[in-house]
Amino acid sequence: MNYEEMDRSALLEEISRLQKKIDGLKEFGSSLEQQLQSRDIEINRIKRELQDRIAEAICRENDMHRDQDRFRTLVGNIPGAVYRCANDAFWTMEYMSDQILALSGYPASDFVNNAVRSYKSIVHPEDVIKVVNAVNDGVNARRPYSIEYRVKHRDGSIRHVYERGIGIHTEDGTLLWLDGVIFDQTVLPNHYENTLPEW
Repeated sequence: MNYEEMDRSALLEEISRLQKKIDGLKEFGSSLEQQLQSRDIEINRIKRELQDRIAEAICRENDMHRDQDRFRTLVGNIPGAVYRCANDAFWTMEYMSDQILALSGYPASDFVNNAVRSYKSIVHPEDVIKVVNAVNDGVNARRPYSIEYRVKHRDGSIRHVYERGIGIHTEDGTLLWLDGVIFDQTVLPNHYENTLPEW
């Protein structure tokens, strides 16, 4: 556009049009700046929230490790094999403490999820029914069970054990698992009845 050929009125009109365009661009720029600032505020909020969640997760993990350390220390001081198992045909172990090695000659890892053998496989065949009945009686009555029976050691010897356990149920009565401890009475006979806690 040749502004030199425009009269004064046309120039003023063009200047007004350009001014409106500039004002519109300024307004757009201001709106864009506000949107970017709002977005930055939201990003910072999300970042702080993530940092808080990460910090909480780290705290929970540290608490969990401390609880696991306490549990290992407690279990390590119990002179018997602590377990958690299903009340199934094999007494499938979810957890078995390392003390089972001295009692049976097999590492705990062998029994967890029946990886190598089931716990039932080392119970003396003549005692299996007695153990099943004692456990089921305790579970059905919602009380601890106590059993004396024999297990077969890896070296071929027979160990006499004393087991005390309890069924853990949900509020609606569904059995979750069995928790208990198994002591080697061959090593320390007639010692446990008065030393076990009441469940």
